[in-house]
Amino acid sequence: MFLVLCITALSMTLVQAQERTYSGVVKGSDGQPIIGASVEVVGTTVGTSTGLDGDYTIKAKQGSKIKYSFLGTKSVTVTAGGSTTIDVTLEDDAQALDDVVVVAFGSAKKKDLTGSVSSIDSKLISSQSNSTLTKALEGSIPGIQVSSVDGQPGIDMGVRIRGIGTASQNNANALIVIDGVPNTNSSVLSTLNPKDVESITVLKDAASTALWGSRGANGVVMVTTKRGQQGKAKVTFEGKWGINMIGSNGSPDLMRDPADYYEMMWQGIYNSVRYGSQEQYTTNVNNPNMSHEQAALYASQHLFNSSGNQGADAKGFKANGLSNWMYYDVPGAHYDYTGSGTSASATMRDAYLIDPNTGRISSNARRLYNQDDWEDLLYKKAFRQEYNVSVSGATDKTDYYISGGYMEDPSYIVGSTFNRYNVRSNINTQVTKWLKAGINMAYSRRATQSPATRWGRNAGPAVQNAFLWANGYSPMASMYARDKDGNFVYQDGEKVVVDGPGVQYSPLDPSGGSVFGRYPVPSREAKYDVLYQLENDKDETIANDLNMRGYVEAKFLKDFTFTANLAVDETYNMRNRYSNGAHGAGVSVQGAMARVYSDYMNINSQQTLNWAHDYGKHHVDALIGHEYNWYRTTNMNYNATYGLIEGFNNPVNFLWYFNTGGSSIKGINIAGGEDRESLEGYFARANYVYDNKYYLTGSLRFDGSSKFRNVSDRWGTFWSIGGAWRISAEKWIQDATWLTDLKIRADYGVIGNQNGIGRYSGYQTWNYQATERKQPGSFQPAGWKLSQGGFANENLTWEKKQTVDAGLDFRLWDRFYGTIDWYQTITDEALWSAPVSYAMTGQKTLTMNSARMRTRGFELELGVDIIKTPDILWSFSVNGGTYNTTLLEVPDGTGSDAYNGNWTASIDKWEVQGAYVNGSPVMYLRGIGKPYYNLYMYKYGGVDPDSGMPLYASTVSKDNISALQQAKHVQGDIKEGNTVYTTDYSLATRQEFGDVTPDFIGGFSTSFTYKNFDIAATFAFQLGGKFYSISHSDWWYNPQGGEFGLGSAYLSQELKNNTWSPAGANANGTYTNTSAKFPMLFNYSTTGKVHGANIGGDESTKTDLALFSASYLNVKNITVGYNFPQKWMDKIGIGGIRVYASLDNFWMICKDGIDPRMSLTGGLDVGAMAYPYMRTCSLGVNVTF
Repeated sequence: MFLVLCITALSMTLVQAQERTYSGVVKGSDGQPIIGASVEVVGTTVGTSTGLDGDYTIKAKQGSKIKYSFLGTKSVTVTAGGSTTIDVTLEDDAQALDDVVVVAFGSAKKKDLTGSVSSIDSKLISSQSNSTLTKALEGSIPGIQVSSVDGQPGIDMGVRIRGIGTASQNNANALIVIDGVPNTNSSVLSTLNPKDVESITVLKDAASTALWGSRGANGVVMVTTKRGQQGKAKVTFEGKWGINMIGSNGSPDLMRDPADYYEMMWQGIYNSVRYGSQEQYTTNVNNPNMSHEQAALYASQHLFNSSGNQGADAKGFKANGLSNWMYYDVPGAHYDYTGSGTSASATMRDAYLIDPNTGRISSNARRLYNQDDWEDLLYKKAFRQEYNVSVSGATDKTDYYISGGYMEDPSYIVGSTFNRYNVRSNINTQVTKWLKAGINMAYSRRATQSPATRWGRNAGPAVQNAFLWANGYSPMASMYARDKDGNFVYQDGEKVVVDGPGVQYSPLDPSGGSVFGRYPVPSREAKYDVLYQLENDKDETIANDLNMRGYVEAKFLKDFTFTANLAVDETYNMRNRYSNGAHGAGVSVQGAMARVYSDYMNINSQQTLNWAHDYGKHHVDALIGHEYNWYRTTNMNYNATYGLIEGFNNPVNFLWYFNTGGSSIKGINIAGGEDRESLEGYFARANYVYDNKYYLTGSLRFDGSSKFRNVSDRWGTFWSIGGAWRISAEKWIQDATWLTDLKIRADYGVIGNQNGIGRYSGYQTWNYQATERKQPGSFQPAGWKLSQGGFANENLTWEKKQTVDAGLDFRLWDRFYGTIDWYQTITDEALWSAPVSYAMTGQKTLTMNSARMRTRGFELELGVDIIKTPDILWSFSVNGGTYNTTLLEVPDGTGSDAYNGNWTASIDKWEVQGAYVNGSPVMYLRGIGKPYYNLYMYKYGGVDPDSGMPLYASTVSKDNISALQQAKHVQGDIKEGNTVYTTDYSLATRQEFGDVTPDFIGGFSTSFTYKNFDIAATFAFQLGGKFYSISHSDWWYNPQGGEFGLGSAYLSQELKNNTWSPAGANANGTYTNTSAKFPMLFNYSTTGKVHGANIGGDESTKTDLALFSASYLNVKNITVGYNFPQKWMDKIGIGGIRVYASLDNFWMICKDGIDPRMSLTGGLDVGAMAYPYMRTCSLGVNVTF
């Protein structure tokens, strides 16, 4: 009996191990055969590919595993059995119709959507080296714009979805939702580790945003973090190392050689003394003041000490914008000293730096040394590093994802860096058959060190702005002092810094008392060393973020699901500011320090009840829910001056000096505050689907906000309805094998917006303060007083956005896919500063719900799989959109007869973008039917051929026609309604330049995979629009823009050999150019504005000379990677190893010296010398165990 059993078992084993031939057909999800699909026996080297009919033949042992795969599809593994025929269908995996996307309070299949929703997957997010997710959004999704005025790492960019749709940029911020919870904290997306993010979904229309109510009016960005997946537990390590450097467009093309400024100074002096006129708005080009030879000699002699119209009076000569910096030895030259103190200089004789015969550097002059490279001194290549470890997996009942990460992301500028620690734990478990629960907790510690300027992110003309030192201040000055032979000067083994007058030798002033440093401080007491400032001054914010989300989910009565969520987000911030007492702004107070402590807390609770049921071909589901959100911020700050020990940034080091002679306290400030806000909402949604062809959805939200004082105004009702028709599911089109999917959809809704309403605008507020101190030197107040705050504007209510969207989704030949959308948003009861009676309110304007606006736009998203074979997958996608915003109604009294019923408006400052605004300059002309950002400024008309002066446009009217007829230089027919050009800028009038917003915004990407090798590239672009550069108008196009005029500020290379100079009998014998872009160059002129860039001192007086196209192309990311063969990994017991190299933000193609990404409204909110974005090159490795 035992022998029989052994023989039987042996026979069964032999049968099991017997090799057999298997064959069959591999088809795609459309039923068509797949050519070139891979068929392999798992664990062996046996494999084959399918033929032209999708057929295959392979030998395998019975019981072995056969794997079928094809790029862009889900692989299938089958056990070889008794049947030798195995037919397989591979489902599409590239753009599966059953993909699930995150929506408000849940998720939905992509094919069932009736609204406009776009997604970014984790691969695109994690491939980029960004410290904040907002940078990954640029060009990735149609209809979305991001903007930031600076390149500071670790700070979120502003996010805009489908234009502005309201009167203020600050009212149009997109809502950020993380794992289903809204978060309004500043830079909230920089708290997240991009490696923890599974997807980003953007909701853009009423059907998709209605359930978020008043907060979703401007679109919603929904971020979903990762969770464990079914299968074997996985441990992943990723390390990334790279170099951060200044962006490709961060170094403007400026004249950086002092020789250029010597020659330009010579030309400016020449023009001033030969062609200068005592009469304004003209020159003596046609009747020169002196001969060419006289002017040329004069300019050579007084190259360094002609600063005005001194004539031949030696007593009037003083140092000019060259600040006596001399980089040459001029053999035979003698110096006759003029002036004294910081005005001292000299007249050259016998030999000259500039040859009077050529207007160029003399051939006899010998260069002693080259100017220090300020860009090289200020900009560094910074080492970037990032490490991430995660553990994830899932059993039948529990899934888990646990991660930790560290990133150090320093900028290329000293004193600017960001680092972050992240920990996350996401655990979900099926407690019982009907009960599920989970908790998602995250902690991050962020340290953001920003350049320590006085005016924050957009420093503009602040002396602490390092980019002014690189591209603005004196192009003549070097960082380090040299002796008369051009050798470095040392003290205590260190190079001596030219931090003020009296340090640098010059043959024009051997004492150096009039040789200024880069920043022209008048004395050594105010010395300024920018490198010392960057290394020692501090503006650092430490943020500790704690995010906790927990939920329970109960299923009952088969079709019902109840979910309760509770989330707490809290951030503790400590901002540490310090100004050193040795150099810069802190010198006068012997150093200064400040501390700002703040706490952000947001508590959000949600309860939802879902019901879903299928009745044959009919599917119905519904949701009802409740949400309560409570928000609080607190802050406390203090500052002090007069430090005892230099460099010791600690409160105990500062005296907190106060004025003992009076009641005021000097050098100390203590303040604080607390704000609270709450919102409650009730909502419902219902969906109906018939036979996967016809879709209908409706949403309703009832919101109440604490911003509104009156209970009757506190609640608003918002809703949407949408429908879709899947044409490709109809029987009459089933024979169209080229059509994989085709759906049309449309929706309409009314969504509220309360973003523009102040937290306490409906309440009467009061201010209180101490009246005086009890005694001099005492902190105790003798009394206090109460004063009334602003007008209580209790009649404000929700803005109401009526939104319509029509879209088309399609997929052809299972390779070409896309989405097209048209949308319109009409904002009723838009907030507007309406004119009111000052006698009644104490204000000239009052915010009211009194305007009406319209935004229209078009979007598209297209993709194609160009090659799709077993070894190769090449795909390409492009997206883009356009929109325009116009006013439909405004309150009575807004317009002006002077502007034909239109009115002027100032720059709109966008807080989250970090915008800069100097005062309230007039920059836009608005009116019914006009573009909302219709630029309105002065127009540069080129150069007047009779005088070499700049021409400015003037629209002839009854008010100025007489003055224009009397003006000396006018080009054009002086007739009412015409536009003429005049050198008299006092007669110039503003002109309309149209909408500054871009004509088209988008991005494109491509990826190519060959076996284990892959390459991907992502681009962002913008077409049209306008960008005004304050750096160009105030500095680089403005020879008179520096502290001491010509020579004291950097100029654009465009000016070199491109300034007007007359021809003919009165020509400059060394340089002639009558077709130049820029006016005649002057060192001195009685006409104040002779450069054409502006006609005054503020932003209201700019001309379009510095107005450029906002078009750009940004190479966002290029990544090249390689996955080591799996058979190698199996031998060493590792799940996989991937190595890669990437370039981020590496090339930016646009007008030199600007970055259109810094502004969405024309560049007028970007100060001079903004902080350029950085670029990164990285190497990385990803190991899975």
